[in-house]
Amino acid sequence: MVTVLSKDMEYGVDISFEFLGRVPSLSQNLNESGLICRTSRRVAEMTILDIRFELPQNNNSVVSERWVECSGVVIACEKKGADSSTLPYELAIFFDRMSEKHRNILAHYVAEKS
Repeated sequence: MVTVLSKDMEYGVDISFEFLGRVPSLSQNLNESGLICRTSRRVAEMTILDIRFELPQNNNSVVSERWVECSGVVIACEKKGADSSTLPYELAIFFDRMSEKHRNILAHYVAEKS
C-alpha cells in the first residue's frame, strides 16, 4: 500500500515497483519528488537507483499512460522491522531524474488524488 501525498492530504493506493533487479519492496508514501518504501535489503545512502512503477488506473482518469520511469537517490535507509520481517528496511528515495513526460504523468496522478 502506498499513500499518495498532495496538498497535505493522503490517499491510499496500491503501487508495486522495482529497482536493483526487482528487489522485493512495498511503497508507503509517494509524491512528485520521491517515495518512502519498505524493502528486503539495505541500500546505502546516496545510491542512485533506476526505478519503474505503474500507477493504478483511476476510474475517472484521463491519463492512459500509467508507467513512470526515473532515477532516484537513497537519502535514508533504516532497519525498522523485526529480524524475521521480509521487508525490514525503510528507504526514503528522492527522484533526481525524470523525463518531463513521466513527471507530468506522476503530477497529473497526484493532482487527481487531491
